[in-house]
Amino acid sequence: MYAKHRSYTLTEQTHRHVHLSVNPTGFLSVEIDEDNSKLEAEFEDLCFEKHGITTELVCFEHCRPKHGRWHLALSCGDAKELTMLIDDAKEEYEILMRDLC
Repeated sequence: MYAKHRSYTLTEQTHRHVHLSVNPTGFLSVEIDEDNSKLEAEFEDLCFEKHGITTELVCFEHCRPKHGRWHLALSCGDAKELTMLIDDAKEEYEILMRDLC
């Protein structure tokens, strides 16, 4: 069970660079180079919203919907790859949990 890492350039005007880590235990970690900021979310708090040639990755916390919200503008291709990485991580975790029972 290994975290998978990707680096993307955001589609916003500032073209910030982000490094993402998809952890099979259900967490996504984000580091934004230009801001030196770090974000984290559980998979269940993420959703993808398509807006033309851009797909926004939106994080919201279920228990506090107005707090801890953030979003990243990704290209549709990057968002598709990230979606597949998250789905693979969920499946990997489920397989591991089944094998442990």
